[in-house]
Amino acid sequence: MEGSFEGDELSDKQLVESVLRELNAAAERWEALVAEAEATTYSIDLGDIQAVANSDGKLLELTLGPSVTVEYGHGELADRLNSAFAALREEAEDDYRARFGGDVQ
Repeated sequence: MEGSFEGDELSDKQLVESVLRELNAAAERWEALVAEAEATTYSIDLGDIQAVANSDGKLLELTLGPSVTVEYGHGELADRLNSAFAALREEAEDDYRARFGGDVQ
């Protein structure tokens, strides 16, 4: 660079190294948040239906008791499953409010 001195180059190098350290620290914090989110699960037990979902809303596990397949018709089973999914959603929303405050978007 025109008009630069040896001392300026060292300062530029230090600045770049500082920015790289800050970016690395931010990336590590982000990775920790992602790992925490991946490890967070929500579960419900309605007696005849048990379900587990992760924080992305993916259903990880669904267990139907024997009575569900024998005693419920299609409509009743759909209603029962919708109740289970609503309970999972409510648990996730409660967790969100506890962690971050405010309303769920």
